[in-house]
Amino acid sequence: MAGAVTDVSWLTGIERASPQALGLAMLATDPHAWRLDRSAQLAAVSDALADGATTARNLHDRFAGLRPRGIALELGLAVEATDDDPLVGSIWRFAEYRPRPPSIKLYDRGLAALEYAVCGSLAKRLLGSATPQDVFIAHELYHHAEAIRTGVPIARRHQTTLFRIGSWHWQTGIAVLAEIAAGAFAQSLLDLPYHPRVLDFAALDAISKLRHRLDYDRTPTREGRSEARKENNIAK
Repeated sequence: MAGAVTDVSWLTGIERASPQALGLAMLATDPHAWRLDRSAQLAAVSDALADGATTARNLHDRFAGLRPRGIALELGLAVEATDDDPLVGSIWRFAEYRPRPPSIKLYDRGLAALEYAVCGSLAKRLLGSATPQDVFIAHELYHHAEAIRTGVPIARRHQTTLFRIGSWHWQTGIAVLAEIAAGAFAQSLLDLPYHPRVLDFAALDAISKLRHRLDYDRTPTREGRSEARKENNIAK
């Protein structure tokens, strides 16, 4: 997709945020993380970041010189592109890991919005020599590595109690920790300048701008376009 998004106001402050700060922001989106006290939240995020980085170093040493797609193929993972709708509910998909059979699915239309936003000097600034596809293949590689290894998954290492009856209690893990770890994995494997969480902000910005442009182009009259602009401003 041609074109570049020149307004990167969404980037203000994000570049200065540490991986731990971005991880804590991600943790706050988990429906159960609020049950952890502050020290437990910090420990969980640190554990996830460390797990991702360590897993990346292990695979890097094992498959030195290979890009994420090459590593995936060496591990028997098919990497397939699809033109399926990337939007499911409120979730915009770039890629996903499927354990049976092991494969990575790339959403072409999902990635196109990101590639529209992150190109030229901004791509170099956020991704170094990597591409968005590299980042999301690497992200899903972490989920595969976690699925096939022994040990407790990162999402279940830090648990919260949902409710308790006497000595019995029901606990649940923190699912978003696996996403934090997968981002740290991609950052370490590809030597990215930033945790890939920054790409989510870039994608949101691009999708918003593309949607506004489509709304404008579909309005046939000047008066209608004026009304469309008013509606978009109200929606914001």
